[in-house]
Amino acid sequence: MGDDGKQTPSPAKAIVVSMSKFRLPVSEGESLGDGDLEDEEPPGRSSWRDLRFAPALGRRVAAELGPLVAPGTTHLPDLNSETLKARMDDVLAAIKGGDRMVVHVLSHGFLDVNSESDLLIAATDTLHPKHDAVRDTAFDVRQFLINADRKAGQLLLLLDVCHGGGALDWTTRIKYAKRRTFVIAACPPDEQAWSGRFSQAVCEVLSGVVRGHKGIDPSERFVRLTWFRDELHRTLIDLCNKADVPEQDLVYSKLEGPSPEFLLNPWFREDPAEVYKLGDYWRLQDFMDGVVHPALDIGHYLSRASGRHDVDPTDKGSLFSGRQDQLVEVADWLSDGADHGTLCVVTGSPGVGKSALLGAVVCCTQTQLAKVLHNTLVQHIPPSARPEQRPLVAAVHTRHMTLADTMDSIGAQLDLEQPTEGWSSQQLVSAIASLSHEPLIVVDGLDEATDRVSITVELLLPLAEQVFTDGPRRRACQLLVGVRPYWDQLPQLAATVSGGNQLLVDLDAADRGQLQQDLKTYVERLLYESETYASERKLRSRIARTIAERVVRASHGGEFLKAQMAARSLTQAAPLTEEAVDAALAAMPMTFAALLEGQLADERTHPWARRVMTALAFGKGSGMPARLLPQVAAGLPPACSAPGREDVDAVLTGMSFHLRQDVDPSYGTTLYRLFHQELVDHLIASARDLPDPNALCDDGDAS
Repeated sequence: MGDDGKQTPSPAKAIVVSMSKFRLPVSEGESLGDGDLEDEEPPGRSSWRDLRFAPALGRRVAAELGPLVAPGTTHLPDLNSETLKARMDDVLAAIKGGDRMVVHVLSHGFLDVNSESDLLIAATDTLHPKHDAVRDTAFDVRQFLINADRKAGQLLLLLDVCHGGGALDWTTRIKYAKRRTFVIAACPPDEQAWSGRFSQAVCEVLSGVVRGHKGIDPSERFVRLTWFRDELHRTLIDLCNKADVPEQDLVYSKLEGPSPEFLLNPWFREDPAEVYKLGDYWRLQDFMDGVVHPALDIGHYLSRASGRHDVDPTDKGSLFSGRQDQLVEVADWLSDGADHGTLCVVTGSPGVGKSALLGAVVCCTQTQLAKVLHNTLVQHIPPSARPEQRPLVAAVHTRHMTLADTMDSIGAQLDLEQPTEGWSSQQLVSAIASLSHEPLIVVDGLDEATDRVSITVELLLPLAEQVFTDGPRRRACQLLVGVRPYWDQLPQLAATVSGGNQLLVDLDAADRGQLQQDLKTYVERLLYESETYASERKLRSRIARTIAERVVRASHGGEFLKAQMAARSLTQAAPLTEEAVDAALAAMPMTFAALLEGQLADERTHPWARRVMTALAFGKGSGMPARLLPQVAAGLPPACSAPGREDVDAVLTGMSFHLRQDVDPSYGTTLYRLFHQELVDHLIASARDLPDPNALCDDGDAS
């Protein structure tokens, strides 16, 4: 039982069945069914070929499953039909009791000649497929799945048998809400499985999970079956290619269902601080489930509001600095809402602090979150600029989100009952307007949404324009929107916020002198937390003042982000002396691309960093999974041999400051992307004549 009173899922149990020896006695004169058999075996011999590789492979599968399931994975070799049936009855009894079971079977498989669709699996004494009584001596997979699906627990069946896809017929009829059986098989119904390669692939994938796989997010308690299936398929194809044999195409049932939790993620971390140590800085929402709604992307807002990247902002003090005048303006709009319009738009160039300001609002107004962060973030904001807590808050970071995604998130956070067919914008607006308290709805990154126009026209503007002539309040909500000033893309929003008494907060129009002072304070705080400059008060102040001056002079947009990158580059380099500081700071570049180049050129940077980062620049949407990076990095011109998994992991860890992460909602896979479009544009433009990292390491020492 977790601290929040929720039941922690127990691990699944597992068995592995492998058949290697088939010794079927056949009496003389015994009928084998209608017609003569081709290549009939003599008496005393089985009609099934022995599988000499099965015992060792079965033991290995059981060993690899061990760390990912409940203790006591059992390997059951060479069972006769009676014993096999008894063991499978034990599995059904466990599922009836509510257990989750993983069953891996390695043997011969065949289709019933009478039904031509039912999959049967050979035991050591199974009769010939054409024998009248063959079903009495073989394992009937279809009937087993029917029985399992009627139980309270769940079953994951892994089939390394010929014609394994024949097991899928029954599973296609199961509705999502009732789905309890999940099948992954080595081949389609009309094809063969060869040499135990499916079982070999299972072993390699499970071993990779135990060692730590960058593709599995540490916020996931269990390995997603969809991810496991795809990784298994890729590994199976690789094994076939290495053996120079035709590719074997695995098949599977529908793997989505109510909590299909079988394989534990050994790298799952429930404590946010532990997650951060693994290099995952953005996945707080799963760990704070029960404190704030998981639909609220707390990682986005908390990281921006805290001004931090690589430490736990729930444990360390906030570095948020600046934008106090604008935060006061928003706080006044929130508290004096009856005298203002429904809509407040915060705009400005990329990296200018929009999300930091909105993040501060979310962390202060969301009641449960404000309690958790009271000592570290909320108290850091001056009382005059501190927004008050609200009973109802919904916050959505709409990057790459559709209208439906946005509505689902808002509705879930406001605890609204979703219609069976899903929300329409009119239904959601009406539901929000019917709430007993006026909610605050925060929408960040509107310009980055997939359906930014639809979200604006069909949802946000109707909410902003909803007016009541009577009743407890006159508005549906208060609506706080963060968007870059791309008004040509969103003319309707521009027209609405410029009319009436709506509020527009333009961070690009802020006083440059005040901005410079805010940047100095921010950089000084960053330097103070480093070991290099913690005890160098005068030098720290001098560096911070110079960086702030240069950033303000050289930039119009993205000032806080550039200041953060400049400060970080100093903390990672050799300490500056009083004599060298002016020349070093004068030479420091003030563009995102140049600051990145400075790190890529550092001799301590991993030799694969440039190729891997360039590969990420070509990613689309929410990012690219780590598994694709070796092939993409190697394929960049001029092509070279692919990096190893360790190389890619080292780059993702070492360059994590420049990356953002998301979790693929279907696969539970961590997706990586560059944090700023300028970095994307720069790396794509320079993706020519890249060095071969293999040649940068002497004597083949590339790690």
